[in-house]
Amino acid sequence: MLSFIKTTVLGGMLFLVPVVVLIAIVGKGLQLTSALAAPIGELLGVDTIAGVAVVELLAVGVLVLICFLAGLVAETPRAKRWVRSLEENLLEKIPTYQLLKTKAQSALEFENSERLQTVKVRFDDSWQLAFEMRRTDSGDVVLFLPGAPDPWSGSICIVTADRVEKLDMTVRAVVKLLKSLGRGPIEAPPVSEDR
Repeated sequence: MLSFIKTTVLGGMLFLVPVVVLIAIVGKGLQLTSALAAPIGELLGVDTIAGVAVVELLAVGVLVLICFLAGLVAETPRAKRWVRSLEENLLEKIPTYQLLKTKAQSALEFENSERLQTVKVRFDDSWQLAFEMRRTDSGDVVLFLPGAPDPWSGSICIVTADRVEKLDMTVRAVVKLLKSLGRGPIEAPPVSEDR
């Protein structure tokens, strides 16, 4: 019983840490942008729009604009080098940083995941769904083995190419199948026009 309570509390903490950090960051961001938005709100001469304070609406808009501009800067090679250096020298020494980063990336990268090849890999007398990450120089295949029901939590393995078969399923269909723990229909992949 004590073990159950301990693991449940720890699981709850791991779940809440990223949520609390996100709320704290957004809250602090809104606090800072409110200071920038207040003079603009005074210039407009309107206190509320549909019952919402103009300053708050402007603060959200400024925060979104700052995030957009930061996203543009983040794509530059110089910014990528700076972030990589910051992570290697400081952030990776913070125990929960990698967990937060991974969770944030998994939530944001789904749109870019369609470039992954869905495959099935043979282990002894069973097959497992996987995503092919790359092929090595020796011809082996590096695979990400997704978990269920969280497909972005899993493990990496390297297998010989003869154990891997490509699937005619989209990443989205595989993710949906994993999230449902295999229940429900398996979606047929969309038929491309060049077939």
